[in-house]
Formats: sequence, C-alpha cells, structure tokens
Amino acid sequence: MDKVFPFSHPRPDRPTRREQEILNYIWAGLTSQEIAARLQIAQKTVESHRANLLRKFRAVNAAQLLRLALLEGLLTVPSADGAPEAKVTQSPKAARRLTSIK
Repeated sequence: MDKVFPFSHPRPDRPTRREQEILNYIWAGLTSQEIAARLQIAQKTVESHRANLLRKFRAVNAAQLLRLALLEGLLTVPSADGAPEAKVTQSPKAARRLTSIK
C-alpha cells in the first residue's frame, strides 16, 4: 500500500528532467500521442510519466496537476503584452492547503 502524506507536508519527490519536459508539453496542450511523436518515445512511456507526475503532485487529473505546478513555480504563464514571463508566486504549503477545497 502506498504511503499517505498529509497535504500540509511538501511533496516527497521533485519531477525528473524528463517529467518536467512532459509537464511543459501538457501545459502547451499536447496529447500523450503528440508528446510521444515529438520526443520519439512510445505513447505508453508518456502515459507512465504522466502517471508519475500525478502521483508526485497528488493530483487526480491534468487540470489539478497544472494548477499545482503553477503554484509551485514549475511552470510560467506567458505575458500577453510580450513582457517577460510572469511567475505565480505562492508557497507550496499554501498551495497544498488550497488543494483540499472541493
């Protein structure tokens, strides 16, 4: 059985370099099949990376995964006026408290 971590504790694992790459493609709106074609890997491999990301972020879907990654500063939101990208800044602890809201 998997170990259960309360939301008040930080995530146990950081995404690997490849998982971060997959996360960026998910953020760009690509499907697993499109990501696999770009990286020249099997679609099943991409799905495994997605599953690992969901587990590491304790997310249940891609929307929640992206939200948590934004709150933790792993993704950036491009500015509409062409200015440098704006980072969402919030402590991971505060982000985890928001996760429990249903």
